[in-house]
Amino acid sequence: MKKIFFIFILSGIIIGCNDRRDILLEEALILAKENRKELLKVIRHYQNDSLKLEAAKFLIRNMPGHYSYADTTEVSQYYDAVDSLLKSMEDYDMETIQDSLVSLNKHFQQLDTRTVQDIEIISAHFLVQNIDSAFVQWKKWPWAQHLSFDQFCEYILPYKTEELQPFDNWRTYLRNFHPDHMNELAYCDQYKNSALRAGITLNSNLWYYMHPEVINFTDSIRTVYRLATRLHLPFGTCRDFSFIASSIFRSQGIPIGIDFTPQWAFRNLGHTWNVLLSNDGKNIPFGGVTSNPGQPHKLDERMPKVFRLTYAINPELHRLIKSGEYVPDLFRYPFIKDVTEEYMDCRDINLKVDKNLNGRHAYLAVFNNKEWVPVDVSRIEKGELIFHKVGMNTVYLPISYNKDGKANALCPPFLFTYSGKIEKIIANTTKRETFILKRKYPVLQHVQEIIMRADSGEFQASNDINFKNAKLLYRITDCSAIGHEIILPDTLQKFQYWRYYQPKEGTYCNIADIRFYERNTHKQIQGKVIGTDGHWEGNPDGTKEKVFDNDLLTFFDAPLSSGAWVGMDFGKPIGIERILFTGRGDGNTIDIGDTYELFYWNNGKWCSLGKQKAQNIRLVYKDVPTSGLYYLKNLTKGKDERIFTYKNGKQIWW
Repeated sequence: MKKIFFIFILSGIIIGCNDRRDILLEEALILAKENRKELLKVIRHYQNDSLKLEAAKFLIRNMPGHYSYADTTEVSQYYDAVDSLLKSMEDYDMETIQDSLVSLNKHFQQLDTRTVQDIEIISAHFLVQNIDSAFVQWKKWPWAQHLSFDQFCEYILPYKTEELQPFDNWRTYLRNFHPDHMNELAYCDQYKNSALRAGITLNSNLWYYMHPEVINFTDSIRTVYRLATRLHLPFGTCRDFSFIASSIFRSQGIPIGIDFTPQWAFRNLGHTWNVLLSNDGKNIPFGGVTSNPGQPHKLDERMPKVFRLTYAINPELHRLIKSGEYVPDLFRYPFIKDVTEEYMDCRDINLKVDKNLNGRHAYLAVFNNKEWVPVDVSRIEKGELIFHKVGMNTVYLPISYNKDGKANALCPPFLFTYSGKIEKIIANTTKRETFILKRKYPVLQHVQEIIMRADSGEFQASNDINFKNAKLLYRITDCSAIGHEIILPDTLQKFQYWRYYQPKEGTYCNIADIRFYERNTHKQIQGKVIGTDGHWEGNPDGTKEKVFDNDLLTFFDAPLSSGAWVGMDFGKPIGIERILFTGRGDGNTIDIGDTYELFYWNNGKWCSLGKQKAQNIRLVYKDVPTSGLYYLKNLTKGKDERIFTYKNGKQIWW
């Protein structure tokens, strides 16, 4: 009876308080249902410690919306099976392990993945244990003492770092996960309290022991949320390693958060990374497990918006979710806040829209190679729409959603320039021109690096199999990642042997595709493949035959760093009028034989300008409306397509 009386009095105090935070606390206690008594135990436990009491209230009032698996027993069986599999396959290659995990996932297809809010199941013992441990790390350990209480609540205190993470003693067992040389920092007055130096030391250890392999595999492998298991997976996404690092860092009392961009401004996918709150109050970005704080991290990647994952509820998103409107996935999770201005020069976007939409929410979207995806949200007021702190030099489309989740464009797409101006992109259907298209996707860094292996490559011809006194036909100086055409003079004599030779060191004669066209028939001609035998030891598929298999994603990877060659013996001297070739790349150049379709944006939708089957390394589209926004789709294969404008005969990617 005394316990019931205490609970009654305590609840009355909470309800009677005018502080909005305690109103939220009471709302959380109501949502706890039968578990309310466990949470009140925590509050009672800290009634004589005001700071820990406020920490407990912070966790409880923001707990609604954080979720765990309802049936932890069944999920644990899956995790145990993963542990067993990984232990038995320690010496296997990554691809085999991936395949085995896919098979294991199929075995657990009927796994009960129902979820329940943490507030309904969390125990007082677990919460108290977490709070006490976090306070020791803050007040007595060396690397978090510079934090304010509010910073402590976000960077150290949370009882888990990710939704669906089990309620286990992760702070304890992760503390012993390779903390090499951490204690040695105590002997250096310069570094003994440095969160940055501790972070660098710890992350270096994680990289050394875990050998992280960042890959974007499919959903056929079920995510593992138990950290004791997750640490032993030999691969993962950037998001996986960010959450791993966050948990391990917090177990050592190092203040760390997680930032993400939902979508790159220039290409598909988004990215997730960590930030370390250093002693000078700055958040320092880094790739958890993969790159250290202070090292350059994605500095050249354009981002429209950046958000930080939080434990606390974002009240604006909370209201949006409860508005009754359709809300896209990104903004259905209320535990994020906008930190774009920490990363870039950003400005507000002001737009005039239909006043009939007053009071509704609208979204700022970027293109993700397939569709427009929202990256920001705002409310329409008096026909005006303002998006705050937006990345520049990016093409955006403002959209709204109907109740069924269908997106509708509110105005034409526009380029938000470096100067902060809005340049609307509107197709001029009365003025048309001819487009010559050579790619369907921009050249990214990894492509540029390998396409340079074509530099200084030579096309030669000879009537001697050993190419004595070979005729130099063409030397590559243009390493653009497109298909190239060599037009040979009619006066060129006939030769039996034709080849591509690469004298430059470090190139391994990398070439993806070569096609010879006979002068008399104007058709492609085939002969016997000749050239350097073998392949680079790391690529058994990279033989010389791959150059003539009509596949732009296969290539010759010679066993020699320089001096290798590949070509054809036509059996007799023949005349060649032209040679088409494509260097090693990403397959996004125009591929002969594939069918393409060009689209332009008009009146709120993509409109087709027709389909073409590629007969050459370029596509020619006539009567194309000018000044518009376009994208080229390969209907035969592939998935990378990117929006572009067209100016002075060139595709400009966005």
